[in-house]
Amino acid sequence: IAVSSSIQSDMSANSWTNRVKFIVRYMYDVDNNGVLDKDDFECLAVKNTLMEGKGAWNPDSFAKNKQVMSNLWDKIAEIADFDKNGEVDSEEFLGGVESACKGKSYSDLPDPFKFFIEAQFRTIDVDGDGSIGLEEFRYDCINRMPVKSVEELDNAFSKVSQNGDLTLKRYQEMYSEFLGNPDESCAACYLFGPLPLIE
Repeated sequence: IAVSSSIQSDMSANSWTNRVKFIVRYMYDVDNNGVLDKDDFECLAVKNTLMEGKGAWNPDSFAKNKQVMSNLWDKIAEIADFDKNGEVDSEEFLGGVESACKGKSYSDLPDPFKFFIEAQFRTIDVDGDGSIGLEEFRYDCINRMPVKSVEELDNAFSKVSQNGDLTLKRYQEMYSEFLGNPDESCAACYLFGPLPLIE
């Protein structure tokens, strides 16, 4: 996705626009075709089921994940598929997230977003102890994008964790701020590790 040079030069990796584009590219656009569509969310249901089961397949878990992802896609299409073509590009997603999430706390997010955030937490909390530790955080980050040093990951984790852990409640709070807080210095900017600048 091209961004005009005047906008791009002013945009930092932690800008709200870049964070939302990061969500599209690294978290939802599973087939890497540059747009979101129903297929991406069907693939996410399979991915999340396998990640939650550490490679084991659980049909009941899949049915739940499939419903969560279907509802999430339906909500994203409702708030962001402005041209009603069955696809949501980054610009449309920006507009949809701005109206549905910007300036809102976790409790005020649309329910499908909340269900996705909780499901995402479960995939990262590999040991199932109810919190994300440093090693789980590192593993999640490197499976999403390239990282140049473990120190970058550790630094990011120190900004989002409390007492060496990232609980579900804290993850929910950080995720809603990642989507909704335009402040480039907020701790939530580090929820997914050091962000690349999305062009």
